[in-house]
Amino acid sequence: MPVYVDLDDVLSDTTKSFIKILECEFGKKVNFEDIFSFDLKVSFNLTEIEFEHFFQMVHQPDVILEFAPIEGAIGVLEEWTELCYEVSIVTGRLTAAYETSIAWLAKHNVPYHSFAMVDKYSRKNIDRDIAISLEDFSEMKFSLAIEDSAKMALYLSQKMCIPVALINRPWNRMANLNNKIKRFRSWYDILNDFPTP
Repeated sequence: MPVYVDLDDVLSDTTKSFIKILECEFGKKVNFEDIFSFDLKVSFNLTEIEFEHFFQMVHQPDVILEFAPIEGAIGVLEEWTELCYEVSIVTGRLTAAYETSIAWLAKHNVPYHSFAMVDKYSRKNIDRDIAISLEDFSEMKFSLAIEDSAKMALYLSQKMCIPVALINRPWNRMANLNNKIKRFRSWYDILNDFPTP
């Protein structure tokens, strides 16, 4: 079975880039460690109109292509693929970012076997021809999932019965988890626990 790997803040250092854009565009300064909610509109204290503008900005190709990879992520995926494990990149990004997301993976030589966009968060402006529904997605099978969203980690562990490696992020710090979800500080720690996922 493949390994599910989320993209933003699991493979790519996304939110740290968002903070810089927030300050340049809106003059708001937010420290990474102070992002208390996965809902960035709440954490960044933006109105609905401001957030829509911000969300469109951060999904522009030139912005996405500048995201840095998370330390250790690519190396762990290389080890797993060398051991013949399949890696499935699964993202809840806007579907408009499909081609740019694939280009980012290629730019950083990320090893993977499949790429899927899933409507994880019921967002507007999702192309249903590209993103699959969460219900359809729930029929898929994975040996392990790596996530940063506590809500998605709970869905994966409860609805799909998948063990989840939850990467510690400020927005998942206070989440109530179950025994199928384990927190990790880094990809190196994940590899120590799952040398063969």
